[in-house]
Amino acid sequence: MNALWLFLLIFIITVFPLYLTVKLLGGRITLLSALAIKVVAFLLALLIAVALGAIGPLLIALVLILLYRFAFRIGIIRAFLAWLLEGLALLAILFLLNNLGIATAKLSTIANSFQHLATLL
Repeated sequence: MNALWLFLLIFIITVFPLYLTVKLLGGRITLLSALAIKVVAFLLALLIAVALGAIGPLLIALVLILLYRFAFRIGIIRAFLAWLLEGLALLAILFLLNNLGIATAKLSTIANSFQHLATLL
């Protein structure tokens, strides 16, 4: 149960870099729309990863960039930058949590849970 709370916390924290990035790039965004797009993006990524396997990550990246482009009304290059900066922010958050010794084992539990979910689907 603690792993779920940690996942939700990381999920909510990653909304802020997306919000700030899109705002700086001139897109139309609110915190609520950023959260909604993150949920849609997560579900799309999960479905694509389960359905396509090895080529899934490339398609996920393209779908997310297009989703950002249309949802936030920005150009394709700005959508790519938003996607890239959001990914870097997520890596920085995970790096910080790992170096602080917070939830290292719990993060692997989350990853294992998603792998188990993918095998069930």
